[in-house]
Amino acid sequence: MVVGGSSSGGIVPAALAQAAAYFADDRLLRVAVESAEFVYQNFTTACIACGGPGDALQNPDSESAYALVESYVAVWEATRDDKWLVRAGEAMRQLASWVVSYDYEFPPDSMFGRAGIRSTGAVYANTQNKHAAPGLCTASGLVLLKLFRATGDRFAVELLGDITRGLPQYLPTPQRPLGDAEIGHMCERVNLTDWEGKGRIGETHRQSTWAETALMLTAAEIPGIYVRPDDGTLLVFDQIEAEIIRRGAAGMELRIHNPTAASARITVFCESRAQASDILTDSALCQWPTHTLAPGETKTLHWNTTHP
Repeated sequence: MVVGGSSSGGIVPAALAQAAAYFADDRLLRVAVESAEFVYQNFTTACIACGGPGDALQNPDSESAYALVESYVAVWEATRDDKWLVRAGEAMRQLASWVVSYDYEFPPDSMFGRAGIRSTGAVYANTQNKHAAPGLCTASGLVLLKLFRATGDRFAVELLGDITRGLPQYLPTPQRPLGDAEIGHMCERVNLTDWEGKGRIGETHRQSTWAETALMLTAAEIPGIYVRPDDGTLLVFDQIEAEIIRRGAAGMELRIHNPTAASARITVFCESRAQASDILTDSALCQWPTHTLAPGETKTLHWNTTHP
């Protein structure tokens, strides 16, 4: 849906950049760059992103805010012009203004209060729908990891970690039901206000929504652990705990622990600092090794410092 005078097409430069690579068509890349320049000058510089959700007309929103980050990084990947990384960083910080940065104190007798839901990482949708939601609509946030790899900006991966770690708690499972919500169905509402009516704070609906897709994309595209043995970088995006227990000329050892009551299957993305300058391919997840941890289990992983 196209809304005139808005950034509803914020993802289009990214699509054009990918199409240019697929079809080896420089014309598409030229339009990608020109369209990205247009949305940057007219929206990012004005600190506005609006028109993304079809049901919110021209309201400022987080969906097109995230789309702009995607597009600027995609154009950088296609051109290697570093000004797009700077612009992606600006757009990413504007996106962060939509992400809940604290744990709201839900009423103790509400659905979320009884479940111990922590609101950090929930993402407000737009200024019309006055609720946050589990995750980004509708994406994993992989571009934030790409931005960190290209720039070293830890704000990007701290934001990504808040979003990814918050997502699973909204999925009802047989081991951890969520009120009367149907098992496997995730509602898009994280109500921190009474916009739906009195008594609705901390409540949700029995709905199947895009939030399930966001969770599946996160599981498919975001590693549980990101590590660089040569410079000691360690990032954790999953529900497990990890710490470096030894690092030196012979390599690095990492202790990982599963504190949850469920088995964990953790993907580990290990690379050197030099490799971080490479573009992350769509099939990268297929190359990452996985490690399974039983509830309460601890394992030690080892990497050679120079050859991860």
